[in-house]
Amino acid sequence: MRLVPTLFCLCVLTACSNSQEQISEDLRCQVGSYRLPSGPLIDIGLSDAEHLRWRTLDGRVGRLSINADTGIWSGTEGWTERPHSARIDLGSCDNPSIQIAGIEGFNGEATKVMLDVSDVRFQGADGELAGRLVLPKGEGPVPITVLVHGSEDYSALDYYYDQRLLPAQGIGVFVYDKRGTGASAGEYSQDFHRLAADAVAAHRTAIEMAGDRVASSGYFGSSQGGWVAPLAAQSSNPDFVITSYGMAEGPLAEDRDEIQLRLGDAGFDDTVLAKAREVTDITGRLLASDFQDGTEDLKRVREAYGDEAWFAQLEGSVTWEMVSRPLWQFRIGYFFLEAGTSWDYKPEPVLRAIETPMLWVLAGDDTSTPSANTREILTQMQAEQRPIDVAFFPHTEHGIIPFSEEAPDERELLGYAPGYFALLVDWILNGKMADAYEGAELAPRSSL
Repeated sequence: MRLVPTLFCLCVLTACSNSQEQISEDLRCQVGSYRLPSGPLIDIGLSDAEHLRWRTLDGRVGRLSINADTGIWSGTEGWTERPHSARIDLGSCDNPSIQIAGIEGFNGEATKVMLDVSDVRFQGADGELAGRLVLPKGEGPVPITVLVHGSEDYSALDYYYDQRLLPAQGIGVFVYDKRGTGASAGEYSQDFHRLAADAVAAHRTAIEMAGDRVASSGYFGSSQGGWVAPLAAQSSNPDFVITSYGMAEGPLAEDRDEIQLRLGDAGFDDTVLAKAREVTDITGRLLASDFQDGTEDLKRVREAYGDEAWFAQLEGSVTWEMVSRPLWQFRIGYFFLEAGTSWDYKPEPVLRAIETPMLWVLAGDDTSTPSANTREILTQMQAEQRPIDVAFFPHTEHGIIPFSEEAPDERELLGYAPGYFALLVDWILNGKMADAYEGAELAPRSSL
């Protein structure tokens, strides 16, 4: 994740702004999960205002563009530029069926899965938010999952595919636009406590709306949502919490660990890594103290290390932006873009305070939120009899996404780990992991 955007993507004195994409109704109407007569499920969702993205439960993904002459959608594999053989005829908006070719196991006609969808506006911590409850068709009780956002600034109502894929498999979902995004009011924020209060309000709203259909309820937080979801659980009474590709350390550790990982991968030795840790400790103190502690130390390490080769490779979520220019200049950009980030947040006391069963899903080669320290922390908590299950997917990036790597720092993202979606569904429905998921190393909670 990126806790602070690239601060100087524009003029230092100009705040970056995000305009809402205008998505046509013709494109929106094609969005949905579709099932073949033989059972396989494929989801068609938005990629941006002009493109679609398909996903299958075994992790395959592709981006789609329309051929204006034929009306057929085709495109590329994963998040790469590699052509893919998928060809999809979505037909008209009033037709619930689509025709698929070129995706192994998915050739033929597929029919849209009908779901019960209710949009709502509800009161968040200090502003009105736009939400949506999506339930499987029927009358019986189902688990209800509140989707907790990462650091993104786009509309979850438009772009979160979980709101279809999970209900198509028997799980209710409440999705909402975080404050300052999409159709929700307020200012975008990375204050985890305010975001957690919004998530608690979303959970309460979901329970009220679902009524007798609630079998259990909980939070599913990805990336930055892995900090927010446990905080929300501490202030509510959920039955479960899922954290996917998040961290059991705070946001300053994210910056530190990302730099350590990148410098290590670049071949720098322990002496350099120790110097880099010294730098990130200082930048972390500056952020956590609102720039009251560490100014002189920052000057010192710039003078001591600024000419060394590794110094120019301090690419973390914020450190390079701070050390590469005068501090006063960084602070001007930071004033516009920091969004109230909870730099001093420490997750471990929160994780130890809640008794809610948790599933943590970690990416083994995550360059955005490195997972090694988090895995150690969770292993220790399991030894302390905390109700935590851990699934570790080696050779996956942020998002639990396998990749190919032809050159350093040039990863091609191919799709999701094959067992990832099955893991989530099993755990929400059954409260535990199955014995195996392709590619995953499983560490279930202690049974003692």
